Amino acid sequence: MDIITGDLFEFCAVTKAAREAVNRVTGRTDADDCLKAGWKQAFADKSYRRMRDIIRFQMSVRDQAGKEQVLVIKLRQSDSNKKPVRANPKPYFTYGVDLEDGSQRPYKSLWDFAYISADAYKQLMNLALPEPWSFSDRDGGHEILTWYLNGTFLHLLDEEKIRYGQDAKGKFAVFCTGLVNRNFEDIYCFCEPNNNHKSEWIVRSFCTKGSGNAGKRLVRAFGTDLPQRAVYYRTLTDVVYDGSFDLVPDFDHLMRRWNRVEPSALRVLFAGSAEAAPLIDEAEREADSEKRQRVLEPLTGIVDGDERLRRSLWRALNDACELAQTRARYMFSSAIPSWNPRYSKGGQVFFCLPLSLVDVDRVDAVLIARRIEVQRDGAPYCYYEGETLYSLQMAYKHARTLQRVDGLMGWIESAFPLAATEGSITPAGGDSAFSSTIAPSMTPQLARDDAQDDPSSRLARLTPEDPAMGTYVVRPGDVIGVARRSADPAPDIVLPLIRTFKHVSQRHGVFTCIGGVWSYEQYGVNGAKVRHLDGSVQKLVEGSRIELASGEELSFAESAWMKFMV
Repeated sequence: MDIITGDLFEFCAVTKAAREAVNRVTGRTDADDCLKAGWKQAFADKSYRRMRDIIRFQMSVRDQAGKEQVLVIKLRQSDSNKKPVRANPKPYFTYGVDLEDGSQRPYKSLWDFAYISADAYKQLMNLALPEPWSFSDRDGGHEILTWYLNGTFLHLLDEEKIRYGQDAKGKFAVFCTGLVNRNFEDIYCFCEPNNNHKSEWIVRSFCTKGSGNAGKRLVRAFGTDLPQRAVYYRTLTDVVYDGSFDLVPDFDHLMRRWNRVEPSALRVLFAGSAEAAPLIDEAEREADSEKRQRVLEPLTGIVDGDERLRRSLWRALNDACELAQTRARYMFSSAIPSWNPRYSKGGQVFFCLPLSLVDVDRVDAVLIARRIEVQRDGAPYCYYEGETLYSLQMAYKHARTLQRVDGLMGWIESAFPLAATEGSITPAGGDSAFSSTIAPSMTPQLARDDAQDDPSSRLARLTPEDPAMGTYVVRPGDVIGVARRSADPAPDIVLPLIRTFKHVSQRHGVFTCIGGVWSYEQYGVNGAKVRHLDGSVQKLVEGSRIELASGEELSFAESAWMKFMV
């Protein structure tokens, strides 16, 4: 028997956040009546949509100015097994309320617009400045890039920045990806008509202005009037967290999102729960973040069935939210601006605040906070609404849509399994995700350059091909590597822990200088390569040593090439 009826309140628990969202738009206080009437109409004319555990329906309301607005209401099942979990059980609850302008995009995703092959993704990753594009090697190693391109494309659609052209070779469509190459030139996505796939276009190439066949066609068609980047904000206040505003978490909703918390924290938070233990064990063995969340979904029912546990978790969550707000007041950059493309036309900026539920130096989940402005006593009043929890990986993907975030904020590095399991890369003497606003993963530890140094020791510099990765000063005896484990001695020269360095060891190799002649000895099992002045490449194995001439280049375990300058 279907539990869905024409009376919303018979089967659905309406949250405080949903009521407030409706009242903000209407300027009234009768959200329950609005929701009940809206659902009754949607149920009668069967205009609601039902997909898995989500029900979505629209309703029209009048805003404070008397203009008609469309609200999209999402209802979600209380758990995956359709079992009621609250003291007064209702199988659904209000999951979200979105204000839409009623207009739909011509394409729901980038893949509806254009087919992208695995080779095209590889071409873009090779062309763009190096950065982590995947949390693991699954999905072709471009999970983050896939999310980024789709979000960028949807916003470009909204801004009407997809450009179309035609020349002697045929029609084409182009948009700016927002990524740049090593020379910081914009990279464009060049598409041609697709005759062999359901999508209208196929991504033929990623190119820069004037480079390759696609780049030349681009310039000939548009000249200097090239496709523009997406714009996500107008003023800095849109993307800078203002710690003077109140943070008001929706605890009713947050308490239903324990499946997005890191399993290591859950083991502490749910200590003593025999029901939770096997779920957490299974989640720790699951590498896929989305599958891990599905495994942990029953935690909601466990919490609702144990009042003592519920109070304990509420206190931990409340303390973590207060700490996140305190951090943001002291260091606004700890709240990372992010972008969420809406289901229909439009999008919104929100902030990711790191939550430390167990240890103040570790991030276990991310609080999603959105700036709200209302009228109070005839004057504008602003605050941040803590809407939901994200996992670290969910937060990273949303933040990356808005801007490049690796190397900007230390705590977001915890989204990557390697950093989470082996310790965050931190400055010398620190092992906290909050030791610096600049993540050490993009801030190599350079040798000191003060008056007490012996000038004769500063004979060489490793100059990375990627200018964003800095310059490495080398002295005799310096060890190069990637600082992964805080318990081990850190290398003198710390390479950024981005995807190109994933095979570099903690102590990968050592430089020596005898009689003015520099050499490098390989420690790491994954080896290194030397590109000589004549263009030949020599591979090094563990224990091998080679002399280095000025201008020769080193690559550590498939890293970018770095020139060794004497």
